[in-house]
This record gives sequence, structure tokens and C-alpha cells, in this order.
Amino acid sequence: MATANLTATEELFPTFLNAGRAAGSVNGLLYKAAYASGSGVSPGATGADNVIGSYSLPANALNVPGVGGADGAMLHIRALGHFAANANNKTVKIIFNPATATLGATVGTGGTTLASSGVVAINGLGFVIEAWVMKVGVRDSNTQVGGQLLNIVGATIVSPPVPVYPAAVENAAIFIAVTGNAATTATDIVLDALTIEALN
Repeated sequence: MATANLTATEELFPTFLNAGRAAGSVNGLLYKAAYASGSGVSPGATGADNVIGSYSLPANALNVPGVGGADGAMLHIRALGHFAANANNKTVKIIFNPATATLGATVGTGGTTLASSGVVAINGLGFVIEAWVMKVGVRDSNTQVGGQLLNIVGATIVSPPVPVYPAAVENAAIFIAVTGNAATTATDIVLDALTIEALN
């Protein structure tokens, strides 16, 4: 579930079933969790990758029929927010499979950064940070591939780098964290919404 000040606005529990999809159809929404905040969530401290939103993907969610392999099911993660009106340095990331993802604390070790705004000094504009990750290989092989989608940070479009290979343990819960590193003032970064979708 999402943590703390992010409130679930829609959630279909992650069964990854094809119910309601026409036979042979593609790009059907299998699962969606959307979270929003009326006041936004800022980092709990400055100078580190501090968790401002997270989700715990249930154990074995990637180990079900129809996910990965030829079907190519994919998680789409989107963080939306805004920056304060100043020229301070700010960084937002989406991290897959950190050891911990406690709201207001520095993100745990061991995760794989799927997407990052990079260090920016955006003044009073918004951001959309998007990432993808999908299961590849056989059941319980702990093999995934993922990366950054086309992100928008203020007026700048951030092109995606090469994919990464997280190797998260699939028979255990997998944390997905959104982090903010505010160099000067915690409220320089505000997360307004987080969505996670599974597509096939």
C-alpha cells in the first residue's frame, strides 16, 4: 500500500487476472493503484534521498500466469508533483526494490534507480517522473528489466537512459519508492500523486 499522507483514490487489488479483457486483446489495464494528497508530501529531511511516497508490491505479484514472457506485462510507475519557487537544487527519483521505503526517512540500500530528474534548480514548476519495469524469464528467476520513460521536469524533457536489470526477489514483497533530495529546504519538493499500473 502507499504510505502515510498519500491516500488511495482507486485500487484494484493485484490479482493480475484477465477478467473483463477480450480474448487476444493487448494493453488492457490489469491493475491500478492511484494515490493523491490534498497538501502534498515533502521530504522529511534535506541532503539525502528521502522517501516521499512508496508502494509495496505483494510477494509473487510478478509470478503469475500472463505476466512477463511472451505476454510482456509491464508495471508503469508515475510520480507527479511540483517544486518550490526558488533556485535551490532538487532531485526526484523512482527506486525499485530498496531494502526499506519508510516515509520521511532516507530510502534503504540496495535498490535500483529506474528514473531520476537529475539535480535540477527548477523554479516553481511541476514534474512528471515515469518509470517502467517488467518480469522477464521463468517463474521465480528474479529477473526483471526496467528504466525511465520520457520525463518532464519543469520545461525540460529528460530522455531515457539505457534499461537496468533490478533482480528483485519475486517471492517476497518489493518496495517501490519515490524519493526527493532537497539540498536546502525540505519543502522545495512536493509529491502530489503517485500511480502504479500493470499493463499487458
